[in-house]
Amino acid sequence: MSGTLDPGALRAFMTDGDVADGTAEEAVTAALRQAILRGVLRPGERLRQELLAAELGVSRIPLRDAFRRLSAEGLIHIDGRRGARVTSLSVDEVTELYELRRLLELHCLRLAIRRLSDEGAAGLLEMATHLDPAAGHRAEGAISARGFYTELYRWSGRPRMARTIIGLRHELNRYHALLDVRLHPEIHGRICEAIRTRDPEAAARAMRDHLRRSRDNLVTVLRRNSARGGRPRGGAAARG
Repeated sequence: MSGTLDPGALRAFMTDGDVADGTAEEAVTAALRQAILRGVLRPGERLRQELLAAELGVSRIPLRDAFRRLSAEGLIHIDGRRGARVTSLSVDEVTELYELRRLLELHCLRLAIRRLSDEGAAGLLEMATHLDPAAGHRAEGAISARGFYTELYRWSGRPRMARTIIGLRHELNRYHALLDVRLHPEIHGRICEAIRTRDPEAAARAMRDHLRRSRDNLVTVLRRNSARGGRPRGGAAARG
């Protein structure tokens, strides 16, 4: 993390109530996570504890705990000699992450659709009304997508697999947002139709197509930026 952050850039993501309640570690982790996902802290950027502590108004103890948590999520990389940096992905790494998503997510999605109760399906379809940017919920949709897919994959009965998938989605969506790479919100409509009809294979086909197109779009932009020697331009909200 070079230089000085704009005043309040990170503090805006902190919840004073959380700190007052004695959960500074959770508040700091959440603040840094949002700063990374929204591009305030950029890929490859060094994270200097003294500057972060001053900006967030905390000691270094909750920062160290937050670093460990975010490292486990794949958002930062900790090197004993060079310190911590925001994770930066190569084309090969992006390709691998999408391979993992395809292997895990299609299986988890099939299981979830098969196990859905009528009540669970109704709840998911209600959540989905807040997802599609075309419906006028762009900002809300960005926040709601994580909740929707977390709830959907909960029905798979594979909690570890579901957590892994959500982490992979988190990491890749960050790059789509930072690079302003188009995602395909029509996936939500196809998934919802599969939920209505309880068709796990239709859901898997929709997700397979979505992952392929999203991967190709992101890889194209990363290669173009690499050829130009450019870096991601932050600021966009992460999308689902």
